[in-house]
Amino acid sequence: MGEVAKKKASLAKAVFSGSLGNMLEWFDYGLYGYFAVIISAEFFAAGDPIVGLLLSIMTFAVGFLVRPLGGILIGAYADKHGRIKALTLTILGMGICTMLMGCLPTYQQVGIAAPILLTVLRLIQGLCTGGEFGSSLTFISEYGTPNNRAFLVSWQPFSVGVGLIIGSTSGLIITSILPTEALYAWGWRIPFICGILIAIYGVYMRRNVPDSPEFQKRKAEQEAAGVEAKVKIPFKDLFVGHFASIMAVILLLAGASTSYYLLITYMPTYISQFVGTSMSDAFAVNTSVLAIYLILCPFAGKIVDKIGRRRGLIIGSIGFLIFTYPVFFILVQHTNPAIMIALLGILVACQTLIAVGNAVVSTEIFPTELRSSGVGFAYNLSAAVFGGLAPLAATALIATTGNQISIVWLIMGAILITLITSVFLLKRFYGKDGKVK
Repeated sequence: MGEVAKKKASLAKAVFSGSLGNMLEWFDYGLYGYFAVIISAEFFAAGDPIVGLLLSIMTFAVGFLVRPLGGILIGAYADKHGRIKALTLTILGMGICTMLMGCLPTYQQVGIAAPILLTVLRLIQGLCTGGEFGSSLTFISEYGTPNNRAFLVSWQPFSVGVGLIIGSTSGLIITSILPTEALYAWGWRIPFICGILIAIYGVYMRRNVPDSPEFQKRKAEQEAAGVEAKVKIPFKDLFVGHFASIMAVILLLAGASTSYYLLITYMPTYISQFVGTSMSDAFAVNTSVLAIYLILCPFAGKIVDKIGRRRGLIIGSIGFLIFTYPVFFILVQHTNPAIMIALLGILVACQTLIAVGNAVVSTEIFPTELRSSGVGFAYNLSAAVFGGLAPLAATALIATTGNQISIVWLIMGAILITLITSVFLLKRFYGKDGKVK
């Protein structure tokens, strides 16, 4: 194998190992969503099934609340001891928590301890997930150059979609082959327990990949200068020295996170409840839209590398502002899945540009010594606020206005924040040539 081929293989291995954790996270996300009804029945003693379902969803949501804390704590560890050590810790923690969820006793067996244990696992998993995303995004980006970095980090959102598809497919297979009684008794546990296999493979892959060249270079410079970085949580360094970077990531992600959660994760509910299609058609549309998203992510990375970060974000945002209302205006009048897929595909194309552009900008506007903690904190805080609350806000808006198209104002409002940030705030970090100052 030639030298060029070896470098490409090493790069591909680094990107793959860096993306595995996000795949595991969204594998669990897909499973929890698919089995939410069963989990609510097994772990919550609610007389009303709807109340039990809400409690189940709330328990899942607590994981989002601690992600910013995990991002800055584990990110600080990654900035001090290396990306690989942090990523090995996070994927193992996520895998163990997913497996233990499949082993928990039910409410009928241990009473109130069942939902408490489930909540504790969700909290630990949330901490690991918060540290995973920032550290893995940093790790992948630091293998790149200004000419290919967006393409490399595009595999990060790609892995999110893969994990979601694997989780949902696993749930579909289990529910299809097992009778209801077996499904509730033990069948739903199988995919959760199997999550540890992804974690073990991830640990193996990550232990066999060297840390990012940029981190190794900084470490070597510190050792040569006799500098020993202090073990600390970099709140002061981040908020005093890089507050503009934190705000840029949070505001950019307002549009990216809101649009993703509404177009991908909320769409089955929206289509079935407010447009009037069957659940099977709704999931068929959602799976197809997710497949389009996966296909377009690497192409979006290539485009952002070619035209620049700000320009990619601006084009994606303007595309959203132009097409969102017409797409939903037509969407609510048609129940044909093919038409829905084509319409939503237009918005997904804009979404990939924003998602990839935001991911690469997040890694480029923080210095190496604070990159994992900065990205981890800002990214997770914005995702928790804008992404986590987006489905709730959309449902409340439609219920208040009585107009199913009112969801467009939520999407367009969030996208407008991203557009303004791209036009004005990013000037602070990027020159006219599109490169970091």
